[in-house]
Amino acid sequence: MSFETISATGMDARKKNMLKLKISLALLDELGRRPTEQEVERYSLVARVLYKAVLGTHFERRLQKKNGQIPLF
Repeated sequence: MSFETISATGMDARKKNMLKLKISLALLDELGRRPTEQEVERYSLVARVLYKAVLGTHFERRLQKKNGQIPLF
């Protein structure tokens, strides 16, 4: 799945649920207690934002190289 696909359509409900589940299990392992719904929501939002930020710069750099521009980052 490319960055363009994510930004255009967003994550579907199944993938969001799977991400929340994985975050919930990771928090359970780290904290030693059941995470609250607010914690899971907060960290899933951060994970989605970071994913888009990292992939966005990756694809932007690739596009700049393809067009013969000097990458700025």
